[in-house]
Amino acid sequence: MEFNLTFSNGTAGNGTEDAHSADLAESATSLYRWLTAEPELRGCAEVTTKSGQPGQGHMGGALDIVNVVLANGIALGSLITAVVTWRGSRPRPPQVRLERNGVVVTLEGASPETVEQILKLWNENTGPSPASTDGDGE
Repeated sequence: MEFNLTFSNGTAGNGTEDAHSADLAESATSLYRWLTAEPELRGCAEVTTKSGQPGQGHMGGALDIVNVVLANGIALGSLITAVVTWRGSRPRPPQVRLERNGVVVTLEGASPETVEQILKLWNENTGPSPASTDGDGE
């Protein structure tokens, strides 16, 4: 199972694109380190970073996508829990968009119910329709 995790802090379009890009790159680097150090994911997840598509006026090249390939479905709960925990450790947690097979979930909250909602959503939706969790969605 392959997942792309991208970030947003809600500041797009306010004239601070360079700071915004730096924040997103820092978020990607921080989450990458967090996930590679997560004992529950060791041995069952391949975690990498890559550059996203640069927007108009951006040079690109910043690491702002964390790509995770899981060896089995059991590790999915650990991945989501690790992302929720990472967000809780941040002074200003960014929104994290988790995408799998075209199904996108935006993670804004950090409740334990969020993990259950995302797992249920991805288990029910195997097609490429966008979706969201209750209150945490896009």
